[in-house]
Amino acid sequence: MSIKKQIMKDLIAAQHVEPRKKPSPLRKNPGNTNSVLIQPFFTVQPVKTKHRRPGLGGMVSINENQGFRGQKGGTRALRPSPLVQLAEFFLRGGRKRRFILACSAVGILLVPVLTVLIDISFIPDPEPPEDQVRLASYGGFNPIPAPPDGEEIPLDLSETFTWLEYKVRNGDTVEGIARRFGLSLDAVIASNSIGNVRTLRAGEKIRIPNMDGIPYTVKRGDSYSKIAVSMQIPLEAILDANDIQNEDIVPGTVLFIPGAKMSREALREALGELFMYPLRGRRTSSFGWRNDPFTGTRSFHAGMDMAAPLGSPVKASGDGRVSAAGYNKIYGNYIIINHDGGYQTMYGHLHKILVTKDARVIQGKVIGQVGSTGRSTGAHLHFAAYKNGRAINPLEILNN
Repeated sequence: MSIKKQIMKDLIAAQHVEPRKKPSPLRKNPGNTNSVLIQPFFTVQPVKTKHRRPGLGGMVSINENQGFRGQKGGTRALRPSPLVQLAEFFLRGGRKRRFILACSAVGILLVPVLTVLIDISFIPDPEPPEDQVRLASYGGFNPIPAPPDGEEIPLDLSETFTWLEYKVRNGDTVEGIARRFGLSLDAVIASNSIGNVRTLRAGEKIRIPNMDGIPYTVKRGDSYSKIAVSMQIPLEAILDANDIQNEDIVPGTVLFIPGAKMSREALREALGELFMYPLRGRRTSSFGWRNDPFTGTRSFHAGMDMAAPLGSPVKASGDGRVSAAGYNKIYGNYIIINHDGGYQTMYGHLHKILVTKDARVIQGKVIGQVGSTGRSTGAHLHFAAYKNGRAINPLEILNN
């Protein structure tokens, strides 16, 4: 026997342990050198065996000579308490058991936190001060002192329409001006009859309404009720905004309709979105006076030419109905489309026509192919625009 083992044997034989109901703090488990047994988690139980051997589940048998004085016969074993056995079950059971144990621990920790949050969420809001009356207004609530008992509040909740004048600055846009005054694009555009937002110039004076909405010119046969129904605005709002005291209405009078909007087509037209380029090609000739490519004489060109490879797709510039499709000595194969608002567009020198007369087309639909038919010097598209039968510069309506 080695010296170390002999010393340990002598020390164990010399131990003197007083009897107690519970074992003293335990030393390392002889059957499992990796586990340390702690008193609060273990109990001493009798084992019906006369042999020294490790018990199940990590039990450690202790000889009576090494154990408790005054106890003879048999052996006693240390069994883990149910709490330790449960922890050992999960810790030695693989990833799934450890995951369940971790989730359970997190859930137990979150219970008091959730309880506090739930209690806070049910705290009632404080009552508003009794000496104030809150009235809804644009941008929030304005506190107004309550009158003495017995007095009525002399409130006029209507707002009368007025114009403001604004001088356009360098870098201004219609959108920026509308945002500055808290208005919609419709209000600024309609109040100044802006046909194209790109025509706004610095130094120009425009009218700004003190409320959102658009002006309306009374027509013959109109009534305030009829206007309210057609504009989908409450009659009381129209009467209050315009300070109308009676039912008399005069054709030609300009009313301001609070909250009203422009038609979708009118707004798109003003924003330059009503028409799109029918072709992405190189512009070879613009709208206006030019020298005729065949005669050399000065003549007016009522459209714009865009060069592109033969057969390139030509698209409808806007929604509308095909009013004509055929052949002309000057423009070769051509298409004319009628649009809302009195507009027409014409597409000339086409190689092929892919739509028929009276067909409904939407913006962007392919209606033909680039060609060089008619009086032409090469493959290109002649694109023209008309307003109420008068030729206009296509660049004024195209979305750049």
